[in-house]
Amino acid sequence: MNSAISDGPELSIPVELEELADGPRKYEFSADPEECVALTERFGLLALNSLSARTTLEWVEPNTVLRMTGRFLASVTQKCVITLNPFDAEIEEEISLLFARNVSEAADIVASNEAEPLEGTVLDIGEIVAEELSLSLDPYPRNPSADPSDMALGPGAELMTEDQAAEMPNGENPFAVLENLKPKG
Repeated sequence: MNSAISDGPELSIPVELEELADGPRKYEFSADPEECVALTERFGLLALNSLSARTTLEWVEPNTVLRMTGRFLASVTQKCVITLNPFDAEIEEEISLLFARNVSEAADIVASNEAEPLEGTVLDIGEIVAEELSLSLDPYPRNPSADPSDMALGPGAELMTEDQAAEMPNGENPFAVLENLKPKG
């Protein structure tokens, strides 16, 4: 499939930061079918069946440090790395992020490694949720019902547990060989 260059995020929910001047605001949204298809392509999934989020935005320090909390739910279809068959997975994750306009000025409120940069007057919470979904996806998806013995390893190869390898004589134990490669000291 040939993907076109997008003008913006696949799931865009822009929030004007001035909306938060009177206190915390709650936002609830779901990706529509077209957004799900676009995110499916972006993340290399077989399908993104649904994605919804509930978030709250509030200033920790007015116009300097912003907190985003909430959770998202997603239903995805991925390819199992063992069987290569598709399987469905449900993902439910918490969101807790801090954004700072100038991290050095906000150092007494938030550590520089704990805050994302906050620039401009708009925060796209849809893109943030999409990024959090991306981070929560297993890079080696495995169907929980898959049996490792279903994996075709090729002629002469067989699966071995770590316990089985530990019982082998040292010269044959693949983990012992790897242990010997580690730098000493």
